[in-house]
Amino acid sequence: MNLVEASWIPVRDHGGSGVFRLLTYEELLCSNGEWQVNLPRDDLELACIQLLVCMTQVMFLPESGGQLRDWHAGPLAPEVFTDGAALCREWFDLDHPTQPFMQSRGVKAAETTPVQKLLIGLPEGNNHAFFNEVGEVKRIGAAAAAIALFNQASNCPSFGGGFKAGLRGGSPVTTLVAGRHLRETLWRNVLPRERINTFLPLWQRGDPDDVPTWVRPIQEGETIQAQSIGLVRGLFWQPAKVELVADEDGECDLLGTKGPRYRGFRKEKFNFSIAGLWPHPHGARVYSDKKDWKFASFTTAAPAWNWLAELVVPRRIDGADMREGCVPAPAIAQLREIAPKEMGCLHLLVGGYRTNQASVTERRHELFSLAAGWDKSDADNLKILVDLAKQSKGALRGRLFFASKGNKDKGMKSIGAPIYEAGEKLFYARTEALIRDTVANASTWDEFLAAKESFVGRLSMVCEKIFSELTDPYAVKPELIPIIAWARRSMNSDLLKLREGK
Repeated sequence: MNLVEASWIPVRDHGGSGVFRLLTYEELLCSNGEWQVNLPRDDLELACIQLLVCMTQVMFLPESGGQLRDWHAGPLAPEVFTDGAALCREWFDLDHPTQPFMQSRGVKAAETTPVQKLLIGLPEGNNHAFFNEVGEVKRIGAAAAAIALFNQASNCPSFGGGFKAGLRGGSPVTTLVAGRHLRETLWRNVLPRERINTFLPLWQRGDPDDVPTWVRPIQEGETIQAQSIGLVRGLFWQPAKVELVADEDGECDLLGTKGPRYRGFRKEKFNFSIAGLWPHPHGARVYSDKKDWKFASFTTAAPAWNWLAELVVPRRIDGADMREGCVPAPAIAQLREIAPKEMGCLHLLVGGYRTNQASVTERRHELFSLAAGWDKSDADNLKILVDLAKQSKGALRGRLFFASKGNKDKGMKSIGAPIYEAGEKLFYARTEALIRDTVANASTWDEFLAAKESFVGRLSMVCEKIFSELTDPYAVKPELIPIIAWARRSMNSDLLKLREGK
């Protein structure tokens, strides 16, 4: 199957409500259909979109912002598609005899790994996340295999010890700008040459070395300077030696489509190293007080909104006292230029995995909508709202922790139970809708001071209610009343300071 020619993109028309079908890449770019990607897993849907963005970026690189706006406005002319696709058609052949898509020929392995291992998070070996069964997916079709290969290489932890992760690390957060339909989403994340040169200043289009890693393989023991990696090579980086193992034709266990199938893959360890961080355009880079840059990732149980400001608002490292900085994905900055009718409204696709070593413990793939005005005049307003939510949670958790542990110096007995853990989970569950609705409301940014006051007031009410729910059952014991009263008074004091802007 060749991704440039075959029907492989799983979609539904009419904004996602139409009949399921496999679409060709040419039909996607050259027709007016309002397609939406449709797979049974949200992470694979995002990976499919990202794969299509990367293909579009390398085949149809706009020379200027004006050309990008033209291609964003309507379907691509068939002759433009033919010319762009001709340059790299053989790169995307899943069964090419010498350079198959995202694979290496002649991989040496003692055994074949079940294909389910490609579907990150499904159980094989010791990974038993998401309540799925070992062997649940035994054979997948070519479309699902291509998407899974790309996702594994670009967005997932490595296969384990001795295997390398992708250029962004083991479990990076991917951020893409969403459009009204799939074709529009692709063009909103494609960058013109002038913008690419802002983060890849040494890159030149047509560089003969700038080809995918399965076309010009990484050499065993090679040390690679990050700044030497070109756009094509970086977008289609395969850090592992992998080769699909074919099976007889039949029905795909994932999509239900019929055709060529794969039952597993062979994988082989090989060593190389990368010096520096390649500035991948599909995620936010953050700078920590450890004085190094890395890509944002989900490392705690906190929901994705905790990182919303870092994902969309740039912050410079400025002066000795500045310990943090961030660089959002470049497509966010160009949205106003290519879609002025949106007037700054941002629909952000966010996806990533929370991992424990090579095992996935949680996957998060969400859509955030930020109303027009979120980035005008003082873009720090978004960070202010996120910080207020974090501080409110901190006040609740901190005082519940105090009540749980007690205070020997003051002679106050402890509740003993870890109610602070339950409090944190309840806070996240009960404030998710509030936070999403607040940032998606245009009045938030038009009348920010009033919106902020209302926002922190509602957060305080949530904290007070959760505190009562978790501590009232213990208040029947007279010896616990002092610690509960002390903790409640301290929390209320903290929340009052937030409402007063202190």
